[in-house]
Amino acid sequence: MSLIGYILFSLLYWLWCALFFQIFQKPFFAISNRKSAAGTAVGLRITAAVYRHGFKSDAIIASYLSAVPLIAGLVRVMFPTFDLGWILCPYNFLIAMALGLIVVSDSILYGFWNSKIDASVFEYLRHPKGAFASVSGWYVAAWLLVAAAVGGCFWLGAGAVVRYGWLPLFDSSPRWWTYVAAPVEFLLMVGLCFLIIRGLGIRPNNPSAVYFHSENFFNHWALNPAYNLIYSLGARDDYAGQFQTMSPEKCLELIAPLFPTEGKSQSRLATDRPDILVVVWESFGAEFCEQLGGRSGVTPNFNRLCDEGLFFTRCCASSFRTDRALPAVFCGLPGQPTATIVRHTRKLPCLPAVARDLRGIGYRTMAVHGGDLVIMHKSDFYLSAGNTRLMAQRDFPGNLDHGKWGVHDLPVLERVADEAARLTAAGERWMISVQTLSSHEPFTVPYDRLADPADNSMAYTDHALGQMVGRLKASGAWDNLLMVVVADHGLNRSNTPSHRDQYSHIPLLFTGGAVRRPERIDAIMSQTDIPATLLGQLGLSHDRYPFSRDVLADTYTVQSSFHTYNNGFLFTDQTGLTDYDNLRQSAAPGTADADRELKGKAILQSLYNYIANLDNERKAP
Repeated sequence: MSLIGYILFSLLYWLWCALFFQIFQKPFFAISNRKSAAGTAVGLRITAAVYRHGFKSDAIIASYLSAVPLIAGLVRVMFPTFDLGWILCPYNFLIAMALGLIVVSDSILYGFWNSKIDASVFEYLRHPKGAFASVSGWYVAAWLLVAAAVGGCFWLGAGAVVRYGWLPLFDSSPRWWTYVAAPVEFLLMVGLCFLIIRGLGIRPNNPSAVYFHSENFFNHWALNPAYNLIYSLGARDDYAGQFQTMSPEKCLELIAPLFPTEGKSQSRLATDRPDILVVVWESFGAEFCEQLGGRSGVTPNFNRLCDEGLFFTRCCASSFRTDRALPAVFCGLPGQPTATIVRHTRKLPCLPAVARDLRGIGYRTMAVHGGDLVIMHKSDFYLSAGNTRLMAQRDFPGNLDHGKWGVHDLPVLERVADEAARLTAAGERWMISVQTLSSHEPFTVPYDRLADPADNSMAYTDHALGQMVGRLKASGAWDNLLMVVVADHGLNRSNTPSHRDQYSHIPLLFTGGAVRRPERIDAIMSQTDIPATLLGQLGLSHDRYPFSRDVLADTYTVQSSFHTYNNGFLFTDQTGLTDYDNLRQSAAPGTADADRELKGKAILQSLYNYIANLDNERKAP
């Protein structure tokens, strides 16, 4: 290979890698997720902008992928008998398989997550049963074939470049100066690739470099999935130093009035030592709750219970996934927009937790889930949070109704009622935490009352809830019970700013025989306020929960809520709502407000500092 041939070969390989995403990945993503652009005009102009802005991230990945061909080409120049195929044929095959899986997985998962593929996918793949529970084996097989076809396109193009891209007709034996010029060419091309990867700005490139539109679908269409995945691998575990936008003094000044940790709570209970049952209801957003203006007739049992307890009408989910919701509900920790603490098991014992606090005053604590608690470190989380007993899918008979995610909610909640009756009869004080699963995609349940699958799955869980309440009342366990029912998050049907406020709105209910009288509470609040409010009703301190407020206390005077999505947040107070995208570094149209934006940033800064320092404050559970 001549020196000119080396340059041409390197350029053609780089160009093919970049064009592969332009020719195959972007059209495939757009076709697979065309429903995400529904209601927005997608014309030639916007499509051209997607390709133009997205080429920057495509070029970055092309620069990464060109590293091995650059080295192989250098060897070929200096040793003409060296066969490029020895290295590049297996290299191209491995890259082709990886790119096929990334391109197809990104397009498929976007329909479920409304965000680009990132490092969290590896956590799901550690537990294949959970990762593929929402789809059939045929579905997985079909998409694997598509991934193979997409990867095959890359492999054929790269193979053609290796075979014909270095102008063998002009090949020549190396001369003495070739051994000097070839390494210089190599270093220059490596330097050029480095500049493309890093960028010429003050700060290195990141995924926001391709963002250009207020509608995130178009930004995600432009963004190269392999680049987003690689970038997230380097940032996913880094809490220290993230979201530092103001001085510590300014941050504390903004945070202090938002999160009072003391105050006197007016008791709404007939006893300060009730038994406690916490039900975390999968995907139960306000749209399914008639009491919150949702569709009528979906959850009649829950609606009836709302008239019997403390119904919080303006509760906001902490985040958009269950792995963020569980620390919010039980530990008062806001969801993180770029990470999830449940993956950092060494930090979990450092978090405050309601079950651990109650276990310390004599409560029996137990967590129940009809699925696999190994998925997403749920068993680690529940044990670290102070639960002395776990009940999961393996603990239920195999002949019960099962779905893709595990045992359906009806037999699980009936078992919970039986456990509650047993503990009550034994004179124990207890806290049981149960996480439902039947109202998760694909919404396949042994129940047929409503036509819409999502509505019907919610109706099934509501039916199971009603059956459990009936058992609790019949056994007498209801009489001294405080039952907390809350969604983990809403059902995210669209990731547009106009819908985030809707899917973040969730029902929250305190009910049971321990509640003195029914009451509607209209204060703006977050899911993270459950621990402090619950402990306040028991007359216990919540000063170890820095992000949880007792909304029934006299100190809760600055009402607000905080919700995070994929690298963004919603901050709501009595003046309105701000939806801020950290990547774009701007608020969604119609939501900008300097004061609310500053308070949201202060929460993020304080939250990430708090989590980063948890390792330094680690204590035994």
